[in-house]
Amino acid sequence: MHGKQQTELCFSLKYLIQTTALTKRYGSVNAVDSIDLVVPEGSIFGFLGPNGSGKTTTIRMLLGLIFPTSGEIKVLEKSIPRDLGSVLINVGAVVEGPGLYPALSAEQYLARTAKSSAYARAKAKLSGELPSEAPLTPDIDAALELVGLSKVRHRKVKAYSLGMKQRLALANALLYPRKLLILDEPTNGMDPQGILEMRELIATLSNAGTTIFVSSHLLSEIEATCTHVAVIQHGRLLFQGEVSELRNQLPSMLTIGVTDPQLALEILGSQFSLTAEIGSNGLLTVNRGIVRIEDISAALVGAGLGVYRIAEDSATVEEAFVAITGKGSDVS
Repeated sequence: MHGKQQTELCFSLKYLIQTTALTKRYGSVNAVDSIDLVVPEGSIFGFLGPNGSGKTTTIRMLLGLIFPTSGEIKVLEKSIPRDLGSVLINVGAVVEGPGLYPALSAEQYLARTAKSSAYARAKAKLSGELPSEAPLTPDIDAALELVGLSKVRHRKVKAYSLGMKQRLALANALLYPRKLLILDEPTNGMDPQGILEMRELIATLSNAGTTIFVSSHLLSEIEATCTHVAVIQHGRLLFQGEVSELRNQLPSMLTIGVTDPQLALEILGSQFSLTAEIGSNGLLTVNRGIVRIEDISAALVGAGLGVYRIAEDSATVEEAFVAITGKGSDVS
């Protein structure tokens, strides 16, 4: 890419979450240690780390629930906590265990929370922070349908399972259109079907233009759902970028089938200094590093070998995560 094009791309990129040296200290412990997060507009951004790594503490600071010890936070390009009121009307969030009213039904709960938001939204309309066409009255029916709770809308919350409570908290976050959705372990307590439905819902919201920041320790969900990812451990940010960039932290492996595996082993070592192993099935497993697949294939064929299989196995998010954080991390 030419320098001018690269500069224009940088200026056009918009971050809906941006932190600079964000730190939260409890006594002598840095729960969050000088992290610089950048969440691009339109992304599904996975915030990945073991339990106790600082994910929830970071999210609580982003939402103004706790204040940082030091550093800066911008959400929707506004300063937190200074501009918190004008930011939160455009942000939906589910943080930790949802605080619900057990004696109310789902419908009653959403009606109550919507009523408490009406004044703030009306004020934001008058100030121009919300467009004139922004709704003041939410569509509770649509929110319940979106999260799959329509059939139990009249059931009291105290009779809900943990997964159903997570769905209700999400419905509350989606009562109004949001520019940004922040979800802390949204699939907690959900069965496999619920997890799949949550994945589909996140994709639907993203396609509609909502930027989504989701924390999780479920590596498979991050890999299946997210476009970007950050890895945090012991309060420190170890990686951030596109999911493909995380996978590329480890070199891809090749599985090669040839007519003479032993000769192929010698060729790979002598021509490319590559290490390889011959499996019990006669196939070679090769750590190819930066050597191009086509160069490997040409060398083997040029030596008179018959090549009947070359398959590339890219590293998974789980493998890359373990390589970065170590095998002792508390993730699943």
